[in-house]
Amino acid sequence: MAKRKIPTIVFVIILILSIIALDIARQVQFGGSKDDIILSVLYTSEKKGWINSIAPDFPEWFAERNPGQSVRLKFEVQGTRTSMLSILSGESKPTVWSPAAMVWVPLLDWAWNNKFGTQILDYGQVISLVASPIVIGTWQSYMEDNNFTSWSDLYDLADTELKLAHTSAQESNSGYMAVLLEITAASGKQPHEIELEDLQNTTIQSWLEKVESKAVLYGTSTGFLAKQAVQLGPSAINVMILYENLIIETAKDGEAFSKWGDNLVAVYPEEGTLWSDHPFAILNASWVTPEEQFAAQEFETFLLSKENQQQAVPFGFRPGNETLLNDTDIIQEMQEVFKPANGVAFNLTIPRFDVPTDGEILDRIPDLWLKTRATTLERVEGSEYWQIGMNPLIYFSLIFGTLTILVIVRKKRRVN
Repeated sequence: MAKRKIPTIVFVIILILSIIALDIARQVQFGGSKDDIILSVLYTSEKKGWINSIAPDFPEWFAERNPGQSVRLKFEVQGTRTSMLSILSGESKPTVWSPAAMVWVPLLDWAWNNKFGTQILDYGQVISLVASPIVIGTWQSYMEDNNFTSWSDLYDLADTELKLAHTSAQESNSGYMAVLLEITAASGKQPHEIELEDLQNTTIQSWLEKVESKAVLYGTSTGFLAKQAVQLGPSAINVMILYENLIIETAKDGEAFSKWGDNLVAVYPEEGTLWSDHPFAILNASWVTPEEQFAAQEFETFLLSKENQQQAVPFGFRPGNETLLNDTDIIQEMQEVFKPANGVAFNLTIPRFDVPTDGEILDRIPDLWLKTRATTLERVEGSEYWQIGMNPLIYFSLIFGTLTILVIVRKKRRVN
């Protein structure tokens, strides 16, 4: 029996219906019509919970302020360094870029200028959305036994049973900033004072090598690193460099205390620290239209409003809008979150470092880490961490031992 051919017209109808269905699905996903301004936002996962909790209200808020206009949000979430490289390669073309920290803004602008000869953003117009300082995380018991208070103390702790963890300076913002802060301690300079000569200084490199030699884990995700510290316990990891908001998150979760009878706490280094301040950068790129720039400015205003800044506090973030720091409602909300019971402090008296603005220096930080990192840890492809690698001597010994056993067993079989 011959097969009946489906008429060409049927294929055409199916194709048209598919296109219509995809368009409807797209409109449902972003909540609007084809005439909407589509605001593309590329941001990092640390603030995803906060963004997702408030973003659905933005289209209505925008429409009320701008009658006759409508907007849709299109989000893309990537790691900070990955997102920067995506913009440089043209793979991502957002209107708004929001990395984890301001330190990446001059780095992107420097790299873009090197590649294309133009500026992709106005550094003076970039503002912070929410903020979380980089802290030295440790266990309550370890802090009481060692009483350390600074980045410089890490050097002395390296003479003891220090078991350090931070994320990869190549792949993660907190690891990148950890290495920058180690350079700060080793040089005696503030981050914005560091020069290329400091990165080549063998005394500074030796300082880093000593501290990094005590690393037992390099994660690719700061959130994963904090979870690993809780899972493995105080005997496996006793010092970690991470965000203040993750200390709060682990305290609220309660798993650390139930598992180990101990809690993670934040040490605020007395020299000062850098902040993961989640900048909001509107790009001056060829693909960004005036309408999209306007929508981005409106989204910035929306995110910095008192109501939305207040909603960031339960996620462990301090307001990026510093005009709200003296607001009674904000203070009351913060006092419920930033307290000793959560391993953190409400009032911070330590200096807040300015970030370097020299792109060439910033570009060299991962290279210095690769030169000074613990060589016993190796990157595991497809994994969230670097793990202890096998010493080549051990590896060849195992091979030789295995071959010897096989030869002996084979001789015995021949004898029998």
